[in-house]
Amino acid sequence: MRSWKNNWKHIMMVGALLLALSACTMSPYQVITDYDKDATFDHYQTYYWSDEFQNNQNESADPLFYNSLTKKRLKKAIQKELEGRGYVLDANDPDLLVDARVIVEQTNERSTIYQPYYYGYYPYSMPVNNAERKAGSVVIDLIDKERRQLIWQGYAPEVVEMDTKDKQAEIRSAVAMIFAEYEHRGDS
Repeated sequence: MRSWKNNWKHIMMVGALLLALSACTMSPYQVITDYDKDATFDHYQTYYWSDEFQNNQNESADPLFYNSLTKKRLKKAIQKELEGRGYVLDANDPDLLVDARVIVEQTNERSTIYQPYYYGYYPYSMPVNNAERKAGSVVIDLIDKERRQLIWQGYAPEVVEMDTKDKQAEIRSAVAMIFAEYEHRGDS
């Protein structure tokens, strides 16, 4: 016959395993989109970059997230997604204007040490430190040029890390995640 302690250990191990497995299946990022329900998306065929995206030089922006390299990477990734959906880049008379940016978000992260269950002692946690973390959130706006009206927006929070080795890959991945939620025209 098993002792109560052995049964409890078994239950705790199975619970920890199930929690770990469920964490592996969840996406670390949540994309948020919104759109104008009155917009007729089939009528849009062409796009170009908005003036704000091309010329905005926000002096207070974090230079690690807002610079000409970031803008170039955003444009390349967005162009791939839009052209994969049948849109055509048109500098002369676009139907849509595209605005995109990386917004710096600062969060506090608290590290914790968890003491495992050994020899009959109950688990406990102990806070270690608080650290500030900066991450970039990607925002993409599609604007009806004629009406000067936002018709679709996608937002991927905290997807570009400050100290990443490959910002281009992170931006490309963030833009792909955002456009995966774009259901208004074709498949990429």
